[in-house]
Amino acid sequence: MVAAVLVAVGIGYPLGRVRGAGALDGVWAEDGANFLHDAANKSVVDAVTTPLNGYWHLYARLLAEITTAFPVSAWAAVNGTLAALSTAGLALIVYVASSGHLRHPALRLLAAAPVVTQWASAGEVAANVATLQFPALYALFWVLLHVPARRAGMVAAPIFSGLVALSTTLVVALLPLALARAVLRRDRAGVLTLAALGLGTTVQLLGLATGRAQRGDLGEPRYEPVWILDQFAVLQVPVAYLGEIWIRGYQLLGQPLVRVNEHRALILLGWLVPLAALTLALLRRTRPGWLLAAVAALHALGIFGLQIALLGHVPGRYLVPSTLLLVTTAIALLRPWSWTSGFSWKGRNGLGAAPIVALASLLTVVSIANYRTTHIWRTPDVPGWRGQVVANREKCTADPTLPAVTFRSGPADKKAWGTFDLPCPRLR
Repeated sequence: MVAAVLVAVGIGYPLGRVRGAGALDGVWAEDGANFLHDAANKSVVDAVTTPLNGYWHLYARLLAEITTAFPVSAWAAVNGTLAALSTAGLALIVYVASSGHLRHPALRLLAAAPVVTQWASAGEVAANVATLQFPALYALFWVLLHVPARRAGMVAAPIFSGLVALSTTLVVALLPLALARAVLRRDRAGVLTLAALGLGTTVQLLGLATGRAQRGDLGEPRYEPVWILDQFAVLQVPVAYLGEIWIRGYQLLGQPLVRVNEHRALILLGWLVPLAALTLALLRRTRPGWLLAAVAALHALGIFGLQIALLGHVPGRYLVPSTLLLVTTAIALLRPWSWTSGFSWKGRNGLGAAPIVALASLLTVVSIANYRTTHIWRTPDVPGWRGQVVANREKCTADPTLPAVTFRSGPADKKAWGTFDLPCPRLR
């Protein structure tokens, strides 16, 4: 019953946080201009095998096929609901898969909840299908650490891994972890998971190598380690622990999210969280999971570095996976000595639950502060879906020869993801 309530909350939470037309009456960016457009205008095979921005998006394409099976008037509501349901499902995967490293349910909940309540570019990624790949990377991280005891888990892990690999090229950052898991454990689930990741990654890279998938003009690569580390320090870490709303002063898509001179104090404040956690762990005031903390922090840096190096900048949505991994790092460092008797403020040679409760309280406040945010394009520029359906249906009815009408999923001047055409027969 508790699990069902938490999943229900996890579904409702992202649906309520989108300003403007809202998650149930608005279709945002690639969700409409690419996925719904292709699902409505192409066969299932052609739509699923159509690359976007240099790679394939299998899971988002499959959701679009489900959405377009409904009447057009319901597409926005179905699309948003499927995105929210998927987000809650990813959080549930994290909760289950983290059980081997975070034994207490409260710790697992703290690791899983940010998948739903995430505070990095919330206005851009909430209830959005195209951005599910980012929390999916975090869930995949935990799946690779998990050792399933039941046959269902052994089957689900490779399937989930392959699905993520066929939905984003960023899984290359997790391949070393999958390889280490397969070599060290030598279990069937680990080997099959590695094989699924390898196969999916090969398909993605072959698309780029053969020209079947084109990156287009998405940015200019910048392979400068010092610059990448600097951006991780002044951008990723503060957002991970303080959230987007307090680290404002930004323009998305091309400009740094944080201007150091304007936000130096906030950057230092953001760093207090991991530094305090590390200090307490070194003083043995907590029961740190050193290996988990190190692996999570390393992958946070690796995924962030991979994205920013290839693109030359980091749009807000790209901060999501590393934010979640940095939360895991703090949890691993602040594990209480003992949770056998519940929340104890008197720990053995330590501070009991006080540090982890402090972290949970901070993240709760950050989540509340970032619950409803205004995106510079999504909030003002995406019109209501139902209104568009009514207006376009009238156009199609008035002119029987009209082949298609235009819908908006963003600014009208952003042709790549701001508008898309829908055949009139779908509306008549």
